[in-house]
Amino acid sequence: MGFDFAFGYPAEAGLPAGRALCARLAALVRDDAHGANNRFEVAGRLNREIQTALGGSFDGPFWAHPTGHAYPHLGPKRPHPFPPHIPNGRLVERRLARRGIQSPWKLYTVGAVGSQTLLGLPAVHRLLTDPALAHRTRLWPFETAWDQAIGDDAIVVAEIWPSLVDRSGQPYQIKDQCQVAAVRDWALADPAALAAALARPAGLTDDEERIAREIEGWIVGNV
Repeated sequence: MGFDFAFGYPAEAGLPAGRALCARLAALVRDDAHGANNRFEVAGRLNREIQTALGGSFDGPFWAHPTGHAYPHLGPKRPHPFPPHIPNGRLVERRLARRGIQSPWKLYTVGAVGSQTLLGLPAVHRLLTDPALAHRTRLWPFETAWDQAIGDDAIVVAEIWPSLVDRSGQPYQIKDQCQVAAVRDWALADPAALAAALARPAGLTDDEERIAREIEGWIVGNV
């Protein structure tokens, strides 16, 4: 099961990781059936917690919200300068920076993925704790040691970025629809390539590998 939003935050921010992050956001986020939610308030609260934990006086790291609104501890624009010692993306976003990937801290405007993360991880939490699925569900790469501990009957829940897959041959008019179909076709067409995409990424030091696997997460693919 692939989800197009970040499964973690830069390690330097000190937020929970893996299932603990999913559970924390599930406890904070209110997301009703009509689309109303409190994601900007949650981002402001997390900003304040990060600022307090790091003992600094700075804005962010979460940023951006609709004009005409105000939220405690959350600014409408990217902080300048960015908070000291906190990067504007995880290891994987820094690796993909030249391809236009967005920061998990950015919550609003075109291409932003931060709001999807805040609202999506509570949904992942519900899958991970569903009585019918919990015994088989594994959060990649946090619980799978990349591809080493998946198991034949596992339901792997993983982060994807559809922009890694060529969508040019898809017949749909909506970009998102083309991207989803392209990822589907890639995964079904070459199971060996999909299996390889779950393995430890090349080019990481042992410390970077540990940070990605235990704290920040990673994106499925030959990133």
